[in-house]
Amino acid sequence: MNIKQLFRTLFKNKTFSILNIVGLSIGVAVVLLICLMVYNERSFDKSFKQADHIYRMNSYLTAYMPGETFCSTSNKTGPVMQEAIPEILTTVRTYPVNSTIRINDNPLVLKTMWADEDFFRLFDTPFIQGSPEAVMKQPNAIAISEQMAKKLFGNENPLGQSFLIDDEHPMEVKAVYRDYPKNSSFYEYQVIAPFNHSFPSWFSKEIYWGNIDFETFCLLSDKADLDLVSKKIEETIKKENEEGFYIPKLQNLKDIHLYSSKYQHSYTSFQSDIGKVKMLTLLAIIILLVACINYMNLSTARAQKRAKEIGINKTLGAKRSNLICKLTFETGIITCISFILAIVMAFLLLPVFNDLLNEELSFSLTFNPVFLLGILLIWIITTLLAASYPALYLSGFPPLLAIRSANISRGSVHALVRKALTVGQFAVAIVLIAWVFVIQSQIRYANNKDIGYNPHNLVGIYVPSNLSETLANEYKALSSVEMVARESALLFKGNGNVLTKNHEDKTGLSLWSIKVDKEFIPTMQLKLIAGENLPQRLPGDTITQIVLNRKAVEYLETTPEEIIGKEVMAQIGEGKTIVCGVVENFNFEPIYKPVTGFCMHNGKNRAYYVTMIRVKDGTLSEQMKTFEQIYKKHVPNDIFMAEFPDVLWEKAYESEHRTNTVVTYFSILAIFIACMGVFGLTAFMAEQRTKEIGIRKVMGANVRDIVSLFTNDYLKLLIISLVLALPVAWWLGNNYLSDFAYRISLSWWMFIVAAMITVLVTILTVCLQAVKAATANPVKSIKTE
Repeated sequence: MNIKQLFRTLFKNKTFSILNIVGLSIGVAVVLLICLMVYNERSFDKSFKQADHIYRMNSYLTAYMPGETFCSTSNKTGPVMQEAIPEILTTVRTYPVNSTIRINDNPLVLKTMWADEDFFRLFDTPFIQGSPEAVMKQPNAIAISEQMAKKLFGNENPLGQSFLIDDEHPMEVKAVYRDYPKNSSFYEYQVIAPFNHSFPSWFSKEIYWGNIDFETFCLLSDKADLDLVSKKIEETIKKENEEGFYIPKLQNLKDIHLYSSKYQHSYTSFQSDIGKVKMLTLLAIIILLVACINYMNLSTARAQKRAKEIGINKTLGAKRSNLICKLTFETGIITCISFILAIVMAFLLLPVFNDLLNEELSFSLTFNPVFLLGILLIWIITTLLAASYPALYLSGFPPLLAIRSANISRGSVHALVRKALTVGQFAVAIVLIAWVFVIQSQIRYANNKDIGYNPHNLVGIYVPSNLSETLANEYKALSSVEMVARESALLFKGNGNVLTKNHEDKTGLSLWSIKVDKEFIPTMQLKLIAGENLPQRLPGDTITQIVLNRKAVEYLETTPEEIIGKEVMAQIGEGKTIVCGVVENFNFEPIYKPVTGFCMHNGKNRAYYVTMIRVKDGTLSEQMKTFEQIYKKHVPNDIFMAEFPDVLWEKAYESEHRTNTVVTYFSILAIFIACMGVFGLTAFMAEQRTKEIGIRKVMGANVRDIVSLFTNDYLKLLIISLVLALPVAWWLGNNYLSDFAYRISLSWWMFIVAAMITVLVTILTVCLQAVKAATANPVKSIKTE
């Protein structure tokens, strides 16, 4: 068959051609979008030439929270390992911070990366102006990104420009580097400077093992054996740091983006989760399979229409292999048309997809040879998968039987295969609907869960520590303000400590801590279950008072009432640490993480940098301008920065919500594709049984009797689908929920409703065609050949 004949056949059977092409197009468009996202996720940090040999040194804790992994390590680890292990060619320590600079008296907050001298050589960075040596070997020198240079200085030459960092450290621009790509872990850092020469802190000057605060990267030689190097690192750390509580573990640079979600203390940007990528990849495979099953079902169902053609070809000497190639070629043309339509659909839907995922994906990624090869491979797989069974089926018709147009489809093995494929479609639909129910139920649970405090009507304002009390008093005097509290860090983003039972305890409990004043607990509306609120610390106090959460008390194997007045080992402040109160557990991290130890204290070694204000209902947005005016009255040249706890809480789930929304929408599309297949099969069944329906009507059958002819077969298939799908749906739901520390319980209604929706949609689709056939003129039906 030539191309002209193929298109003539397609136009002759418009309904089935449209169902085939549109079903494949929708499925492939979704697959293309998901592939674009997956490719982008898996391409992170691959732009660096030495990415295969660059590793981050993570800290695997062997004591005090054993089993936990920190993405950072001490500032001594890198230099010691480089000196002791020949395979480690260089190490680079990084310490990112938010820095305030002032340009023409206008303050601006920048993401600043303090790093070792070899940073730009390790992460091969193109320079537009200046050089790495001009920055990393001179005091008070910095490099800024191309984008930041334009933002700060416009068309002026940025080299030689100077400004203050944090109002006290003068820095001079010595180089401008090209922006890192968006799929880089360093994309968001706009300023890079050497801390060996310029870092305004003791961190770069006091080298020791205990400060797990630096992200350390190393370059291994090309022939290095990773297992051997890892063993040498472990031996070196045990030799050099006998009292150490962690072992450095190497993680390849290309794995950081997708495989660090369960690690703590990471500075690199844009962490994702390989679980979400796998979930979307699985969904893409399911959608492609559903679309291909549609094609196979419709093609084999209409086999009798092509029986004579196949029989004549065989009689004229055509071999089965020739027919298989011919039929596969036909499918290839149809899938090619579908792919072209799919690319157009994907291009039009990309902005919506980007908005749902909060991504900036572009089809420019498709010009990458690897991605193009992947798309070609998907087309080949789709063609072979869609053509495989129809080609084998059609090419196997006996010539004489085919020419006589015998009823070769009903009751045959091939009809059973088609039913099996239909069962598979129904099962997939049930699983996907149940999956959507589980996802949406978990999202609702996360949104409505009592997290232990009230984040609404709250605003946290960053303040200079020397003005915290003054500003707190002025805010407190406003009539719209209910309560004001002070803390050392925004919300619950405190310092990492370890709570131990005694001096011999090497296990410990992770204990996050913040310094707060006596108003903090009532302001946050935390539930005090024992003891009393934190007292105000007096100048001569040598005791640090703390309030623990229930989790910390349980670890100490006591009760909230018994712990009051007792000393605990919490590594906070100087002198004794005495418990004065206990609060109920609250979620200071997203609910997919379990609650760990938390304490609030009045220690003197921390200052207040955040003022937390609770306002009356409905007045927060109106009062923000007033809060800023009061702030500017005291510090007119500083940036007024505020955060809203309820917004921060929503942002913690933003990525989860967006991914789940995409999964929901694409699952609905998969169900729609399956329904298209059912519609096509029912339409064919109605066409195939036209004369039978006419005779039945003449003999007295009513519309209900005719409809039951169609629905009975499908109901049997649906029952089989339910038996197969429900265990799979249950397993998939459990697997999805396993990543959440706090989660819903799977309920029978999710799966029953999923089954009912599938049954109703299928029966409705079948009935539309059945009623149409049942209400046709029986005389015309009987005359139909």
